[in-house]
Amino acid sequence: MRDQPFDLLSYLNHFLGSHALVLESQQLEKLLAGVEKEVHSMRIFLEALVNTDLWKNWDLNPNPYKPMILMVGSEIDRIAIARNEPAFHSKKHMMDVCLMLTYLLKQEVNAKDNGSPSQSWESSSLEKWQLLLAAAAHDLGHPGLINSVPFELERQSLNFSETLLLEAGNEPLTTKDILNTITPWVLATDHGQYKALLERLSLPTTQHEDCLAMLLVEADLASSVLSIRGKLLTDRLCEEWAEPYPEKSIALRNQVGYLNFLTSLRFLSPHSADAGISTILHNSLTQLRSQMP
Repeated sequence: MRDQPFDLLSYLNHFLGSHALVLESQQLEKLLAGVEKEVHSMRIFLEALVNTDLWKNWDLNPNPYKPMILMVGSEIDRIAIARNEPAFHSKKHMMDVCLMLTYLLKQEVNAKDNGSPSQSWESSSLEKWQLLLAAAAHDLGHPGLINSVPFELERQSLNFSETLLLEAGNEPLTTKDILNTITPWVLATDHGQYKALLERLSLPTTQHEDCLAMLLVEADLASSVLSIRGKLLTDRLCEEWAEPYPEKSIALRNQVGYLNFLTSLRFLSPHSADAGISTILHNSLTQLRSQMP
């Protein structure tokens, strides 16, 4: 039995502190697994995250995003109680995404210290808070299904977010402006649009909006490249698809299916390169291929 109760804020500060600018795969596995084991409320998780030293360094005055983010967390908890969460698209996944987004954004500290930030990829403090809101809300109300038309579930999550924020008394014009900002980033998490986003970011000139969208997409995917957690998440997605999409579930559970998924991924942001995500993906692919018959 633990001598002292789990202190989520201290736990997050330990991993996100200046002494841990770049984490190795084992440390990332430990971070994500530890949060999942100890934290069962999205609201509590987000409250600790936005109060870490890192997010305090990026704080705004005033900051309308903090209460919005916590409101989304409370709604995620409410939905989880009201109905069975999907096996993969649950609060556990949303915690992963918010943590990995924070970890990626943290790399800008390195870039600035080295005097070589990439202008297209660099985000302001305001944009960081907007990205965190997008990360928290991007799968709000997800039913565990696949889009039947492009952006179907992503637009549903945005509509849920708008209704939630308006019912909480936020100004309609302010809410509309914020949602207009985060909409292209949330829509980019439709995996059917992933290849097109990669192609746009492979051009000589990149658009800042596409760069920010890719940061959210990479945060959405990053946990899946870790060798241990990636296998766990794949099993959860297989479980989620077992009833509505049995053929897809079987194909993904096959080791070749997971290998094909990892092979399709590319982490283009300088944040992912500095964080070592690209290297972790390479190592996971090498390990998986060595296990193939």
